Amino acid sequence: MDGEQQTSQQESSTEVLTRLSAEEHSPLLILSVQLLAALMLGTVAALVYQAIAVAVGWESNLIYTGLHADASAAQRWQMRAFLALSHLMTFVLAGWIVVRLFYPPARRSLGYLRAHREPPARAVWGGVWLMLLSVPLVLYVYQLNRALPIPEALRQAEEQANEMLKALLRMDDGWELLANLGLIALLPAVGEELVFRGVVQQQIERLVRSPWLAIVLAGTVFSVAHFQFEGFLPRLLLGILLGWLYWRFQNFWVPVAAHFANNAVQVVAQYLYHEEVSSLNLEDDITVPLSLAALSAVLTLGLAWWLPQRKTIF
Repeated sequence: MDGEQQTSQQESSTEVLTRLSAEEHSPLLILSVQLLAALMLGTVAALVYQAIAVAVGWESNLIYTGLHADASAAQRWQMRAFLALSHLMTFVLAGWIVVRLFYPPARRSLGYLRAHREPPARAVWGGVWLMLLSVPLVLYVYQLNRALPIPEALRQAEEQANEMLKALLRMDDGWELLANLGLIALLPAVGEELVFRGVVQQQIERLVRSPWLAIVLAGTVFSVAHFQFEGFLPRLLLGILLGWLYWRFQNFWVPVAAHFANNAVQVVAQYLYHEEVSSLNLEDDITVPLSLAALSAVLTLGLAWWLPQRKTIF
């Protein structure tokens, strides 16, 4: 009898995630609540920032005017404070609230996200290398995306967004580097993976019953949510890679690590350029030949095929 109970307990522990897919709540309901939570908490973040700005004497209208390329250090820090607050509430908090609301208690929420287990080392390192190997392909797709015609209003919005990013990536010291690693690499890695893979991809998969279709659709939502037309296709490709990592390894921390590495490399590269350690300026238009993009695609697909076959990455 004890053996039967032990077997039953083992089965229940290994089948927790399987049972979570047969929930009583509609995927459309969960996705709708996620969108509503993000919009509401994003608005709250803007109001909280304005209240703080008024209290401490910051520029309260900075979130509407944006940053210019020659913005002062004080303006850059103020914008970072707003973006950090906004991302924490719009993605991290909104995503966690939705997961806790529909999959309580906390232990079950972590199980639903596949965040309750330590990720395999091979999956983490493999995910990081997958993102790095895909860089030439992503840049080539970006070239193709930029060649597409877009309305002038959208192009102006793109230019404003790019100008603000250039301002944020201007780092005069190590503190700004650390701040950008937190703001541009760590927060999006956790918050966006929580929402777009943990909630959106899983709920779409429940809806369409196809992992690959769910990966593509969630990647599309991920790209659209950034509101940058010129980066739509390359960001879609990145979303598909991150979605595949999440689905293939069934562990939340694998795409988080890959997402962080992808963004962190760009931040560090730009810091090294401004410090005159490197001659690579990511703000310039980098032309990638088709041959290099093709090699990148082959290596990326090859690693994606090889990675799950091995217990170690080395």
